[in-house]
Amino acid sequence: MRKTWILASAALALVACEQDDGMTSDLPDGKRLYTENCAACHGAKGQGDGELAQHLFKPPADLTALSESNGGEFPRNYVISTMDGFARGEHVGGAMPEFGEKLAGRTVIMQTGDGIGTPTPAPLVALADYLESIQAK
Repeated sequence: MRKTWILASAALALVACEQDDGMTSDLPDGKRLYTENCAACHGAKGQGDGELAQHLFKPPADLTALSESNGGEFPRNYVISTMDGFARGEHVGGAMPEFGEKLAGRTVIMQTGDGIGTPTPAPLVALADYLESIQAK
């Protein structure tokens, strides 16, 4: 009985999500979300030099160096977890607000790299896509 309930719950969760077919055209505008939610601290280009940066007790991260700091691979799961507040560590130090509720919305299935699709709010995916696009080459 318990196994049936778990399977039914998982099926309902997947039905409630819109499948992401790998195309981002149906996602919110990640650059707009960045400008509205991140640029004040991280700067217009994501280099940690926003107008509020000088007033923070811990400088904002240079978001263009995330891949470089991760062996050349964009750390999508880390970025999503940091933005939504799910997995925060001392690296954030309490200066960065949690955006999970603010960026909630319809969900899409995001591939996490381990073969498992995870229902994730579309605005968070769009913002992560934008951050990936501004990585230093």
